[in-house]
Amino acid sequence: MTTDARNILKPPVSSNFADRASGRVLIRWRHIAVAGILGTALTIFTASRLTFDPSRVVKHHSLSLAGEGTSLASLAVRLTDDQAAPSTFLPLVKGNDALGARLRLIEAAERSIDLKTFLIKPDRAGGLIWLELFEAAERGVRVRLLFDDVFTTARDDQIAALDAHPNVEIRAFNPLSRRLPYAVNFMLDFSRVNRRMHNKAMIVDGAFAILGGRNIADEYFQIGTDHEFADFDLLMLGDGVDAVSGAFDLYWNDDWAVPLNQIAAGDATPLRKAIAAFRANANTEAFGTYQEAVNSTFLKSLLAGQIALQSGRATVVVDDPDKLRLSPGQGPGAVKDTFYGALAKAEEEVLILTPYFVPGQEGADFIAALSRRGVRVKIVTNSLGSTNHAYVHGGYATYRRQLLAAGVAFHEVRADAPHLVLGLDKPLTMHTKLALIDRRTVFTGSTNIDPRSFLQNSEIGVVIHSKNLAENILGRIGAAIDPYTFTVVERPDGHIQWVYNSAPGSETFHNEPGAGVIARMLAWFAGWLPVESQL
Repeated sequence: MTTDARNILKPPVSSNFADRASGRVLIRWRHIAVAGILGTALTIFTASRLTFDPSRVVKHHSLSLAGEGTSLASLAVRLTDDQAAPSTFLPLVKGNDALGARLRLIEAAERSIDLKTFLIKPDRAGGLIWLELFEAAERGVRVRLLFDDVFTTARDDQIAALDAHPNVEIRAFNPLSRRLPYAVNFMLDFSRVNRRMHNKAMIVDGAFAILGGRNIADEYFQIGTDHEFADFDLLMLGDGVDAVSGAFDLYWNDDWAVPLNQIAAGDATPLRKAIAAFRANANTEAFGTYQEAVNSTFLKSLLAGQIALQSGRATVVVDDPDKLRLSPGQGPGAVKDTFYGALAKAEEEVLILTPYFVPGQEGADFIAALSRRGVRVKIVTNSLGSTNHAYVHGGYATYRRQLLAAGVAFHEVRADAPHLVLGLDKPLTMHTKLALIDRRTVFTGSTNIDPRSFLQNSEIGVVIHSKNLAENILGRIGAAIDPYTFTVVERPDGHIQWVYNSAPGSETFHNEPGAGVIARMLAWFAGWLPVESQL
């Protein structure tokens, strides 16, 4: 402490000095107040200059291209006509098959590829899709790629290398400011950057579409990561594809879809060299992954006509982008309304698979009422040990006991099930978004059953009326529920147990199985704090 400071704290006994000292202190407080006001104004001014306003960006309007005359369009017509139904579907359950289907479609493209994703990572899956998109552009195919900016870890220059091709245009949806550190965007511009485009879809030649939960990263395709993601996509042909294309155009032409070339400059030279090296060397991990994907047993059987496609009527729904600009819950919620509307028609049974289940009180009451009127409701979600977002599990646990009491059956994914069932040492996380209603209606898409999907983010989904498709999916997924999950039960004394019936003699756990101390703390805090709207 300085001498002056000590004198101010302990002034001499002098009325004149005391008056001067009090005046000096008053002046200093005024200085501090003025400095605070100026600092606040400067912060607001700086924030307004550094935060990003996507709506100011100038860009051109474009629409999906019709696929008439292309090989894929002709194939889609033939396959749909064979089914005598407006739309045709193929479930993509295994990650390797889902990657192979994407690569095969990109390679077959003749006119256009539209790809929309929540995140992109610079790994093997991302690299393979990047190379295939570039080669499609080299063939003259128009490529449009729309990605959400917040969790994409591929660098701007890596993405811009593809954007540099004249037949490619890439747009970032609701991008963060590049003039601010990542976290500061959330501090200065939270109300905007917290609202995200969670939609995912791929459309090729206006004839084939893939819709579901997978992003562009290794874990979604079960490629060489330390973690195993169980996910789900649907390959679509027929009338439903036009609606998926329309949903893409809606976001592509939105004010918040910003051309990447206005954010980062690109150079295609490194990408051309990477393609040449990839094609010249068949001994790389990436080339091995490519071969396994495009030559998977499933795809070979499909191309040989040994796998039947399923037919039905599809209704594609997408949240309007305006949902992201209005207060949470105030914007149009087409996907949420469609999901609960489909459940409301259930008469016998509902099976829901969702990685994150935080229904809110309104949703919990709805599902409880569904169960009480005699509908068998089974919900499969992640356990605290298997989830990749422990804090979301805290929101789920808030409603678990209420729904168990209403007769809802819960199954939680066992993280070490791959080791127990297959001898694999990769922990399992479920990322599937799917509902089967009365074994004749299917709902799938990008949405989770939580406030972030229903209130904060934008989503896409599809309702399909097809008994054959529902039975096909149930046959492929239903058999895996027991060996890969715990059954959650409530004892008469109110305590919850997790029972695993696939082990010899069965196992019973009395606390959240497979969860560490940090995960338990995060879940507890999330369940206690008023943060449900962000889960």
